[in-house]
Amino acid sequence: MLKKFLKWAGLFFLAFILQTTLAPAISIYGIKPDLLMLVLFILAIKTGMMPAIYVGFFLGLAQDLYSPSILGQNALSKTIAGFFAGLFNEKLVRIDPIFQAVLLLLMFLLNDLVFLVVQMVKTGGSMQVITMQVLTATLPRSFYSLLLGMAPFLWENYVQAAVKR
Repeated sequence: MLKKFLKWAGLFFLAFILQTTLAPAISIYGIKPDLLMLVLFILAIKTGMMPAIYVGFFLGLAQDLYSPSILGQNALSKTIAGFFAGLFNEKLVRIDPIFQAVLLLLMFLLNDLVFLVVQMVKTGGSMQVITMQVLTATLPRSFYSLLLGMAPFLWENYVQAAVKR
């Protein structure tokens, strides 16, 4: 149990370090991958809903303290995103890599929609701002993160399966 906890804590710490150092360097037209959401997604798929909810909350809370957003905004959006992805725990539902990719994209959309709706309610913005933000920031970021996240999915589903044969 402790070994598993330390493994996931190490992965999140590594993702945080890479998010703050490497992600700005590999950004394309200002679009950076979200490595923390990628690790949260993998955690949710592997361990289930409850660990993803807790980790999503604390991950979002840490991001709230690190960024100038409304306190609790990231915590709420990451908690809901972790819950959504945790519903498809691979111990309960066997999903293929294509469905995992679609699920990851939906998780990004859900996370950003919750974040933007809270921001819209708090600041009195409009739905046009949310639509533009989703089209110009969320979708490119989620596809870019998906491309980076394909490596672990392909490794696990094809390379390790070929080695076991």
